[in-house]
Amino acid sequence: MRLGVIQCEIKDPVGFEDLRALYPQIEADLVVAPELVITGERLLGEDEYARRLKILHEMVAARGVPLLAGALDPQGPLNKALLFTREGVRTVAEKVNPFPGFDVKIGVKPGLQPTPFLLAGKRLGVVICFDLRFPEITRRLVNRGAETILVLAAWPRERISHFHRLLAARAIENQVFVAGINAFGKVVGFDLAGESILFDPLGRERGKLSGKAWSVFETDEEALEEARKLFVTSRLAPPGPPEKKILPLAELLEEVKWRRRLGQKMVFTNGCFDLLHAGHVTYLHQARRQGDFLVLGLNSDESVRRLKGASRPIIPQQQRATVLAGLESVDYVVFFDDDTPEALIRALKPDVLVKGADWPEEKIVGASFVRSYGGQVVRIPFEFSVSTSQIIERIRRQDERA
Repeated sequence: MRLGVIQCEIKDPVGFEDLRALYPQIEADLVVAPELVITGERLLGEDEYARRLKILHEMVAARGVPLLAGALDPQGPLNKALLFTREGVRTVAEKVNPFPGFDVKIGVKPGLQPTPFLLAGKRLGVVICFDLRFPEITRRLVNRGAETILVLAAWPRERISHFHRLLAARAIENQVFVAGINAFGKVVGFDLAGESILFDPLGRERGKLSGKAWSVFETDEEALEEARKLFVTSRLAPPGPPEKKILPLAELLEEVKWRRRLGQKMVFTNGCFDLLHAGHVTYLHQARRQGDFLVLGLNSDESVRRLKGASRPIIPQQQRATVLAGLESVDYVVFFDDDTPEALIRALKPDVLVKGADWPEEKIVGASFVRSYGGQVVRIPFEFSVSTSQIIERIRRQDERA
């Protein structure tokens, strides 16, 4: 595959004008430009953002060569990679981990995990800048069939050696082509190095750019086959047993201590979770996105009986905990016997306390305590109008009719 690589400034509006000027000169299967090149380093108004996307789409539709480029979408806001084809414009990646030195300062939200996309019979994946430091993102793309990873970046000159080493590492460990497409010039206090580069599946350099320029990098099937004859590294390790996530409070506190030493942010939520349903699953997924790991406080059987009556829970606590621990979004489950999780919240001191949007904030147990030390309280709406009580009642009515 012939990758046309544009290495240009991204400062607004220079980057956008460079992109428009250089794109028509490149003969390739796909033209790729750096992170933020469409919008620059600032959030545009929605009308101007839409205008620029329209200009680029019309340019690509007229010429027929697909274009991949980065932008700040004011909706979110999100740091995105956009693919322009004759058929339209679509998002192919969002920055999962906003960079503290820029993205976070302007309010960029964490994006969703990227998925591979198909272009000209090739399966490609996109990683955006800082996400290169999170190898699991690349591995997920490769495990879903991506054979070339495109890293759209605005990487500073002072850490350009990290950029090249990380790109080579992602190529070697995953046995895929990895191309780093980096911006050039100065923006928001950073001196951006350029030095875009392509590594093959054995970590060999296949092309490199200096200065403000463009070039064509080529990938080939032979290099992929060569690497796969030597090693097989794309196998998936089986997940750990769910019960390993179910911890007594003392062990959980020790886990939390070490994770916080790494700067990780803990999210906490709680509930009975009797008869797990789609509303629970989407709620927990959204809760986990508020931080780095999710602790779920689960009412014990005795606690559920006091709250909901002698006929509940339907599912015993250990089984409820096992089902919840089997969800990717849940990192730890801990039981509590009290009517409320107040004591548990005080012991854990979560960075983010999450509850359903049907709860007024003033009635959320532990909310004032969490806010007292600078923590956040987040209310999340359920995406499905369903509850355990409704499911039980429906089953009862069906039994009566039977």
